Amino acid sequence: MPLKARIAGALLACAVLSACQGSGSQNNASSSGTAPSAGAPTPTGLQQCQAVPLQPVATAIPTSPTNVPASGTVQTSLILVPSGTHSLGFYVRDPWTGALVDRGYVPTGQGPDAVAVSNDQYVYVANGQDGTVSAYAWDSQTDRLTSLGAAISSGQTPTSLAVVGSDLYALNAGNNTITAFAIGANGTLTVIGALSPSATLTQLIAGSGVLYGLASNGITTFSAGSGVPAELSTTALNGIVAGAADGGGDLYVLTSTNVVAFNVSGGTLSQQDSVALPSGFTGNALSVGTNQLNVVGPGSGGMELVTFPLIGGGIACPTSAVLGSTGQATGTFVSPLGHTIYVTNASRDELAAYSATTTGNGPALMATARTRPTPRGVAGLVATVGISPQTLYVVEQAPSEIVGYSVAANGALSGPITSQGGGNGPSAGAIAADGATFYASDWSSGGNGTVTVLPIDGQGDLGAGSQVATGQSPMGIVADPSGRYLYVANSCYQNTGGGNCPGTISSYGLSGATPIALGSSPTATSGLYPMLLTVDPTGQYLYVAQYAAGNVEGFTIDQDTGALTSATTALAGSNPWTVISGPAGRHLYVTNNHADSTTSISIYRINAANGSLTPATTPTLTVTGGKPLGLAIGAKGRRLYVATQQGVSGGTNGTLEVFTRTNPLVSGVGWDTTPVALASSAPFTDAYGLAIAPNGKALYVVDNVPPTSAGSVQPGNIQALSIPPFSQARNAAAYTLLGVTTTGDSPVQAIPGGGLD
Repeated sequence: MPLKARIAGALLACAVLSACQGSGSQNNASSSGTAPSAGAPTPTGLQQCQAVPLQPVATAIPTSPTNVPASGTVQTSLILVPSGTHSLGFYVRDPWTGALVDRGYVPTGQGPDAVAVSNDQYVYVANGQDGTVSAYAWDSQTDRLTSLGAAISSGQTPTSLAVVGSDLYALNAGNNTITAFAIGANGTLTVIGALSPSATLTQLIAGSGVLYGLASNGITTFSAGSGVPAELSTTALNGIVAGAADGGGDLYVLTSTNVVAFNVSGGTLSQQDSVALPSGFTGNALSVGTNQLNVVGPGSGGMELVTFPLIGGGIACPTSAVLGSTGQATGTFVSPLGHTIYVTNASRDELAAYSATTTGNGPALMATARTRPTPRGVAGLVATVGISPQTLYVVEQAPSEIVGYSVAANGALSGPITSQGGGNGPSAGAIAADGATFYASDWSSGGNGTVTVLPIDGQGDLGAGSQVATGQSPMGIVADPSGRYLYVANSCYQNTGGGNCPGTISSYGLSGATPIALGSSPTATSGLYPMLLTVDPTGQYLYVAQYAAGNVEGFTIDQDTGALTSATTALAGSNPWTVISGPAGRHLYVTNNHADSTTSISIYRINAANGSLTPATTPTLTVTGGKPLGLAIGAKGRRLYVATQQGVSGGTNGTLEVFTRTNPLVSGVGWDTTPVALASSAPFTDAYGLAIAPNGKALYVVDNVPPTSAGSVQPGNIQALSIPPFSQARNAAAYTLLGVTTTGDSPVQAIPGGGLD
């Protein structure tokens, strides 16, 4: 770009942002190697920016749900986060709600440090501890990452990856070499050779037909994309911290004091602009979007995300958002669709999504999710995600069936469309991570129960089932988010001799659809009558409500074997029954089902490091209706729904209540402790289970409808209520009745399936 145009662009940026003063910063880069072509613009620092005023803790902003088809596919961003638990977690932005959805994880080699993507299809992870590279394929049919085989040796301590053309390059920090791999037609890797660069490198960055190698004091440009790279030129630049390239291959570098822009021609870099970092801010990671640079690191007010607009070819003065009072940002990445900035925080074990805006107060926080421990960075790809028809599966205990109902776009139910036998009195259900199998725990009043395994086809129909053995009187059942393990809580309500016995948890491997009992199974629990159970979204911890003991017990899940180890026990109220994890994985919620005047919900904060439970900012919520049993939480963690059984004061009806909190994205914000009753327009006889439609549009209440006083058995029903915008969350009239669907006898649980696979 001509110098005049770059100056005009920078002046425009100053005028727009009102943040520039004085003359430009010194140019501190020089180039050696191939000389710049004639007429190339002279590198210039055009401006010096004022200190960026810190904004309050980033405010959550609403996101409008997009029009998602009832079936077919939709594009979204798949976000990849390597972690210290030797795994790669992956997340998507829900196209309906805007929330970050944890889609599970895949095992990697030891100590994954970096991730790279090829053609939005293949994913590669550098495993720094064991010197290997793991390869995966993104399968748009199942919406899962699939391993492409055993990890391949790379060299000593691979810490950075870059894909140029059909080649993958790994920087081995242990011996300062670059290993080149050819990417095959199916994504598998073949070693081509290795290079020992002249400089000690810290990071590799993919350009357009070139490879950039960053050192602390300079940049080496390599030929790339056709085998082992060759050095083309070097460019001196002091204090380099990190770098990133844009879609055209131009390079942006973060130093200890500046952000610097380069373009490349014939393998030679030419500096285009340089702007100082805000006073008191230290950057440690950089990403580039379509119209902005993003730098994260500690500032005077805590962790910050500083955004530099790119205007007219120049780097403009920044805006800033505070990420939180504590933390250690390990990576930043702009979504492939360009709308979102993602930041990983190792101290908080968190992935945060910010709006990619360069105006006003800068980026605004939109969603967060807890990651597996110590996220090492972040990358992503454009994922074509399957949308299958939404189905609500209902576990009917008395007729021993699993019945599926079709869910319309507005959440209304029709059908039933499918049903299969659920064994001997099913008590709960779970759907595998890939959405292809339904598991039901078959409660038996005496002796051992079973797990019924039902295949689910692409239209949500259930196939004929099979059974595997489990423990005595199984109640809760849950599949872990990686799709590798299944767990069943055996309440042991009554054993074959007529007495009670300690509860257990049966553990199964899911290498195929049929569960296979693990060698460590079963695991004893800490008391009588374990009821329902849940696995946190990161797949590290399992929690079970101990009905008779009045507590919640937590177990760690061995990531290699699936074995459980008791890790924590926390007091709950009387007769805890339902236990669920919040969508971000930070909190645990438990219904205390005893019929007294202080029926409540217990809320705990989950320690990311060891799974221990401590009372949350709001430790309990008092339920004003009957005995709380059903529990559901919205995708963004802002609304908690509670269904109660028959009233405490002799009433014959149960209730439905909603608790709210304004901004769960900000630490320390508790719940409004006054619930809103939603059952007045359609009273419930015995509200039992709750579920939310996959697209977040409707809430379903399973009404068990107990026998009449004369002993006549009555059919149950499901009541569907629309979920209004959060601005109307505390307006009971805004939750309109979508319909009442009659079920068989004794429906006990509803499990949503389909939608975003």
